[in-house]
Amino acid sequence: MPRNYDKIALTEDEQVELFEAADVARFASVGPDGLPHVVPVAFTIVDGQLCFETDADSVKVKNVEATGKAAAVVDAGEAEFNQHRGIQWRGSARVVDDREFEKEIERGLFGTVKSVPDAGRHQRVKIALTPERTVSWDFRKIG
Repeated sequence: MPRNYDKIALTEDEQVELFEAADVARFASVGPDGLPHVVPVAFTIVDGQLCFETDADSVKVKNVEATGKAAAVVDAGEAEFNQHRGIQWRGSARVVDDREFEKEIERGLFGTVKSVPDAGRHQRVKIALTPERTVSWDFRKIG
């Protein structure tokens, strides 16, 4: 039986609403062993890119630097399947090396620009995922 995902896709406004309501994205990269590495991250959307901050020596950073590719899922309503909705982005990912763009990410994540870029014990970097393929769903639209 053919599936018609267009009927359950989120509109652009619904996607924005979900991004604003969600606290966490699941970010996926691929390691040197070819296996996925999936972790939850606090995120923000800046200039159409899913962005977050992480330790410079994290697995996520190593994988993104090696492949330049990643995926992320933002979803809600897991408690009741028929209420579940989400967005999956797949595309190119990079460690951000533009301080002005980093400031925008910081404003989105923290509400302000950090006064010291590596104020914690670990050096921190930002990652940006640019979607090349987007899939969304809203099972509430099924009926």
